[in-house]
Amino acid sequence: MKTLSFYSFLLIAVLFCSACDSDDTKNKNQENNSPQTENIGYVETNKTPLSVYNSIVSSLNANENISIVAEVDHAANAQNAGSSLSFTRTVYFGNPALGTPLMQDNIEAGLDLPQRISVYVDEDGDTVVAYNSIEYIINRHQLGTVSTTDGIANALSNLVNSATGEDVILNAEGSLDSRGVISVSSNNDFVTTYNNIVSTLEGIENISIVAELDHQANAQTVEMNLMPTKLIIFGNPALGTPLMSESKITALDLPQKMLVYQDVNGEVKILYNDPVYIATRHHISSDNPSLVNISEALQNISAAGASEE
Repeated sequence: MKTLSFYSFLLIAVLFCSACDSDDTKNKNQENNSPQTENIGYVETNKTPLSVYNSIVSSLNANENISIVAEVDHAANAQNAGSSLSFTRTVYFGNPALGTPLMQDNIEAGLDLPQRISVYVDEDGDTVVAYNSIEYIINRHQLGTVSTTDGIANALSNLVNSATGEDVILNAEGSLDSRGVISVSSNNDFVTTYNNIVSTLEGIENISIVAELDHQANAQTVEMNLMPTKLIIFGNPALGTPLMSESKITALDLPQKMLVYQDVNGEVKILYNDPVYIATRHHISSDNPSLVNISEALQNISAAGASEE
């Protein structure tokens, strides 16, 4: 039996350690490419993004209590705007029996309803499925004990698990300093405020209205009461695509949304997401040029809704 020389032994040791370092680096990179956004549920899978997305949509359509509000193909929208984005789609859906109690506790929770799930391809070529956890809505809107929160959490987790065969990973609550909601008081009544916003959006060439949702009307379909509340979803791919190009998970908060509601005192308010908050949440650099343009556009749109004619 031959004995390894000292130098041969040293070479093997170095190669072995290099392999370990390579594996460690690979694992570390994979971890870094996992979604870092706080208060989300997500899964990474090697299934094709289209098959996963179609499975989710099929499950939603099969549930008579759920309605699909909108489907957004971010990649197609980017292409139409002269840009490019790999597979990224978001489906918006809701069940008023589960969502209305959240808005009864705090009507501003309507800004984050209906629920949505985004499916995209990450830097490693893996398919990622992500959604905002129920904890995100609870913490952001300071909800109390609402009977339907567990049902919502389980429904979202089961839906993603069924489509991917993987257990959902929940990212813990982060440390953002604000909840990122901008509120504007309107000088008009509810109907006028909402109609002004719609008219303004329709008059902007590069903006498309994706969906309009009447939370109050939907609550009535399940025999629940809610103050006048409407949500409008709209977007400009030329501004949104650069954000998703930097961080795909931003698809969860795009397109933009505005909530118009009337409180018990008759005051009408307009709510929308602060773009800087969204950027911070999804780890987008603060100097992304889209942020200033989006912020100015949202300010102008909300002002058009709130200003007296």
